[in-house]
Amino acid sequence: MYTAQNDLSNDLSFVFWLLVSLAISWLLIYTAVRTGVGHALDRVEPRLVAETNITLLGVEFVVSNIGLGPAFDVSVRWLDAAADKALVRTPMLARNGTLSWTVVAEAVPDERQSVLRLKVDWGSSFDPSVGRHSAILSVLVPSRLSGAR
Repeated sequence: MYTAQNDLSNDLSFVFWLLVSLAISWLLIYTAVRTGVGHALDRVEPRLVAETNITLLGVEFVVSNIGLGPAFDVSVRWLDAAADKALVRTPMLARNGTLSWTVVAEAVPDERQSVLRLKVDWGSSFDPSVGRHSAILSVLVPSRLSGAR
């Protein structure tokens, strides 16, 4: 025998299982996405990148912090140079901050481009005992810098 109460019970059961399956599906998708990229979203760390610009005076170097946190006691040197031979230093490179300097070198006829590497050292906080980090950044520069290094 068909009753309206059975129909209502079936409808409520269907809605309940639909909501449960939607919640479980959302939880699985959220967990997968959070596991895949969540670590990148939570980091409050600096991310340093370097670029060069050719000017009339020589080659301008620019190191930018595109990360989510500041870098402290930043020093930049050629990769093969001693640690005390920094090209430039700054006490802090804030988020979206830039550090620039120019290496003076005269233009050379028929100049070629080459890749040079910079070593950037920085700290995570004002306290130097917390730890230091470093990165090697490659930059494309004209051949005139081989004599200026």
